[in-house]
Amino acid sequence: MLDIPSITGIVAAVGVLVGVVLAVLELRNITKTRQMELIMSIYSLFGTRQYMDAWEKLRTSETKDYDGYVKKHGLKDLMQVASLFEGLGFLLHKKFLDIDLVRELMNESTKMAWEKMEPMIEDAGKRLSQRELGEYVPVYQWFAYLYNEMQKSEQRLQQTQQ
Repeated sequence: MLDIPSITGIVAAVGVLVGVVLAVLELRNITKTRQMELIMSIYSLFGTRQYMDAWEKLRTSETKDYDGYVKKHGLKDLMQVASLFEGLGFLLHKKFLDIDLVRELMNESTKMAWEKMEPMIEDAGKRLSQRELGEYVPVYQWFAYLYNEMQKSEQRLQQTQQ
């Protein structure tokens, strides 16, 4: 038979265990909430006039190489668009964002932007070894990472739906 101190000890242990489980569940909820806040704050940048103007100029440009685009339009619009995706890719790489969340919200815009900008970004990467001291040449490795991870996620999703 259990005495009162034993029962008290068991109740206390169960209370601590329940408290730890609830704390872990709350931390998971906070993490998901913060991820959602982060991605929505980034997503809101897609709706700014500055971004839309930059994307429209880039989207309608016939120029496919980095030098040609920069000579014709300057670097500002290219960097405006690519830097947004670069940041998303970096946050994804550091696991601040969930790939499924990003894919569900931004799959098409990421795909369109990457496919339009890939030749320019690859050209910029080739130029990196040829740059002069002080010249800035964007490489956007995290943009490429974002695109590739989204493609993998899309393939996994299609395989599970079959």
